Order: sequence, then structure tokens, then C-alpha cells
Amino acid sequence: METAEIQNEVLFEFCQMSIIAAWVYFNLMVLIPRLWNKGRYKQYVWAITLGEIVPISLLVLSFYYLPVHVLQLKINNQISKVLIMALFKTNFFIVITSLFHFVKEWMKLKDENLRYTEKAQEQLEAELSLLKGQVNPHFLFNTLNNLYSLSLHDSKKTPELILKLSQLLSYMLYECKDETVSLEKEITFIRNYIDLEAIRVEDIANVHFEIKGSNPGHKIPPLLFIPLIENAFKHGISSEVEHSDIHIKIHIDENKIEMNTENPFDNTQIDDGNNHKGLGLENVSKRLELLYPNKYRLDINQNGDYFKTHLVLEINQP
Repeated sequence: METAEIQNEVLFEFCQMSIIAAWVYFNLMVLIPRLWNKGRYKQYVWAITLGEIVPISLLVLSFYYLPVHVLQLKINNQISKVLIMALFKTNFFIVITSLFHFVKEWMKLKDENLRYTEKAQEQLEAELSLLKGQVNPHFLFNTLNNLYSLSLHDSKKTPELILKLSQLLSYMLYECKDETVSLEKEITFIRNYIDLEAIRVEDIANVHFEIKGSNPGHKIPPLLFIPLIENAFKHGISSEVEHSDIHIKIHIDENKIEMNTENPFDNTQIDDGNNHKGLGLENVSKRLELLYPNKYRLDINQNGDYFKTHLVLEINQP
């Protein structure tokens, strides 16, 4: 093969690859983003099919501007074979580069979803920690006030109160670090809390605490019920009633936990600048929404002079 023929061969191949590269770039940068990624699949197929006329036409033009090469092919009657090969090369590179593009986008989307999931999990944990942290200081503040009040009167119940407080603090410091605790431990914590509060209010309120059902080993988030119970004591001591009645009932089933609280309610407390539901009840709603979406029901109602809460929590078997 003469030098001129080799040069024409190289030049022709260069023209082919340049045209194919331009067409591939146009497909990746224009057709896929504007048509395929927007769900216009039929338009994309038509654009690719009709668009191949342009690169093939350019290849034919470059073919005819290489006289030595064309002359040889005309003699050998191989022009149609060259066009078929050019069409094959164009489609081959379009398909391969498109596949690589889609795989790359899929991996990118997968990484973004993973990062979003991790970020959402971190945000959930942070919010739960914040909500839990808001419950604990509020509860401790009220308990310490109770202890201070009894100590001022040299009450014989002060040691018992300190023991109860010690047990409560031990639970909160060592058990509540986990995401979930056994229902049995939480019930023990609730009993201690109610006993502690009952000592404080025994002269002005009757506390009725009832638990029904068996404990099949449920796991629940720590301190989930306490804000409801705390709210009953906080607002259940009415200045308009000589002796209040506070009712707390917990019913444990195999697949759910149900709790009801009922306490007297002073209507004047609504306008004291604080919402009558309180921060604690708001936090309970947020935690339930985060931890048990579509698996809980929380009803908060005021019926006459009584305030009632009703919580139903669906529990999966361990």
C-alpha cells in the first residue's frame, strides 16, 4: 500500500471517530438529559434514529473527498460495506456510552439515597435525643421540688421519697441510654414515679393506678408514657376541688399497649400563657410520629372539667 493510501486510510478513520465522538457527546449532553431523563422515551428513540442521518451523511461526504481511497473502493465495489460498518460503529458507541452513563447515574443516585438515609437516621436520632432530653430535666425539676417541699416540713416520708428518687435516677442514667427498654422496667419506673407523686398529693388527691394484662416481653422507647402521667399530676390538682381524683390505667395486650389518664382540669389554666397540652405532651406526639408512624393513636380531650388522654400503641412481637 502506498504512502498516500495509508494517509487516506488514517484520515478516513480519524474522520469517522471524530464524527462518532461528536454524536456520542450530543447524545449524552443533550438528548438524554432533555428527552430520556424527562420520560420522553418515544421522542428520544425517534431523535436517535433520525439523528443518525447526520453522522452517516458526514461520513459519506468524507468518504468522497478521499479520491485514492474511494477509487479503490469503487473498483472493488465495497462502498456499501463501509457505510454498514460506519452505521454499526455509530450505534455501538452510542449504546455502550449510554449504558455507561446510565450505570454511572444509577450508582450516583444510589450513593445519594444512602447518604440521605444516613442523614435522615442521624437527624432522627438527634431529634429523639433532644426530645428525651427535654423530658428528663422537666421531670427532675418537679421531683426535686417535691423533695424540697417535704423536707421543709420534716416529713417522715422524706427518706422514702429519696429512695424512690434514687431508683428513678438510676433508671434514667443507666437504662434510658438505650433506644428501647423492656416494658417491665418501664412499668417499674412508672410505679415508682406514681408512688412518689402519690406521697406528695395524698392529702389533696386520690390516685388510682391500674394495670391489666400480661407482659409478653415488649420493648418500648424509654420515658414514653411519663409525660402523660406527669401531665395528669401537674394539672390534676385543682384549686376548685377539695379532693381530686387522678386515674391512670395501662392495659397490655399481646400486640398493643393502651394507656388512659383522667384528671380534673381548671379552665383558667388555658389562658396562663402556656398551652394546656404542655411541652411534655407535644414531645410525646413528636416521638410517636417518629418512632411509630401509622402505628399509634393519641387522643387528647377535655370533657367538662376533666382532661383525658388515650394512647394506643401497636407493638410488634420480639
